[in-house]
Amino acid sequence: MFPPTADSPQPATKSAAQPRAPSAPAKTAPMKLFPAISDADGPEPQSYKYDMKPDDENQLRTKVLALAADEVRARAKQLSAATTLPSGPAAKPGQRKPAASHPPQPAFTDVQFWAFDLSNSNEPILIVTAAARLPQSPKANAEPSQLQFLVTLVARQDINGDLHKVVSNVTDTDHLDVLPQLEFIDAVDADGDGRGELLFRQVSDAGSAFVVYRVIGNQLWALFQGTPGA
Repeated sequence: MFPPTADSPQPATKSAAQPRAPSAPAKTAPMKLFPAISDADGPEPQSYKYDMKPDDENQLRTKVLALAADEVRARAKQLSAATTLPSGPAAKPGQRKPAASHPPQPAFTDVQFWAFDLSNSNEPILIVTAAARLPQSPKANAEPSQLQFLVTLVARQDINGDLHKVVSNVTDTDHLDVLPQLEFIDAVDADGDGRGELLFRQVSDAGSAFVVYRVIGNQLWALFQGTPGA
């Protein structure tokens, strides 16, 4: 190979290249968990999904969200009572009380709804999880309105169509150290008896742990409770 002469084309140098614009960070999808239970001698796997018409499902979803809204307001009231100083003097005799205002309606996002027939009794177990925010209050001390609440509510519908709250877990992004979030994963047959249980993951500042609950009447009973960080 002959050495290049003065008239020979010179290779382009990198110094003349234009700087690249920074690329946008790739969006990562939220992590999803799926249960896997194996037992060589266990029962055949089955679905515990409660089948219903779309209109019926929407009605139940609306009713359960109404229960969840009550729980969010109760949690916000509890936080306000813990952070707000005592109010001024009591109303004088004969003084009119202020008119009762409508309770604030939480704005729900990331709503997920499930319905299961865990014991083949035609009484569905209803589960809703969501994030919620309350509208901003005009008062200066309205700190709970700034919080994002994390809601998990389990309810049971009886044969008469009435709803019964089984458990309510309402925490917020500032208090995961004292009240873990309860993330629903799926309905599973954890002990192989043909009856379904509810698998959750508890998430707190200390870590996460799995817990399996059985619905008995209007209560949840823990069949297994993991240890965060173990």
